[in-house]
Amino acid sequence: MSAEPPHQHPDQSHHDTPDRGQTDDQPTRHPFTQAWETWQAWSMATTMRSALRHARQQGNHDAVRSFEQHPEWTQGPSPLAALRANRELVGDLTGWQWHAIRDAREQGHGWAEIGRALEVDPDQAKRGYLERVQRQRAVRDANPELRSLLPDDPRAAALAEPNDADRADRHAERAEPGPGREAGCER
Repeated sequence: MSAEPPHQHPDQSHHDTPDRGQTDDQPTRHPFTQAWETWQAWSMATTMRSALRHARQQGNHDAVRSFEQHPEWTQGPSPLAALRANRELVGDLTGWQWHAIRDAREQGHGWAEIGRALEVDPDQAKRGYLERVQRQRAVRDANPELRSLLPDDPRAAALAEPNDADRADRHAERAEPGPGREAGCER
């Protein structure tokens, strides 16, 4: 199991250090924001290049002239930069996902509901959540300087235990007719 540092929420702004080319007066953009902007710029440039190709194929000279007057429309980050940005975005969103799961559990939602939202089965949703809770603990325990940022919260793991919604889902599953049975009738 690999321990990973905590993910910072994208709207938490911070200042870069002067030795990295920033002054204290210049707030840096969060890496998630930078990755999102890179992905969006690549996506837009790719879409515009496709539109330009289509305009040329259709003989739409007005559209082609517009593109020629605005070459920046088709310029953007490289596909490799887009892939790096995509990896950053997916990693951050996956890292933050457990916070939403925790909130859902605190609000009384069951694993079946959470699984449906994630398009996974309830057991897989629960396992993923518990793995993330364990990773957070491992990071916290391995890095004393993070203990104040990641206080140990025993409720996090306890939220995985069956709640009223889970019990209602199990009760509903038992009440549903199985194959070869009609509701209320045994064979």
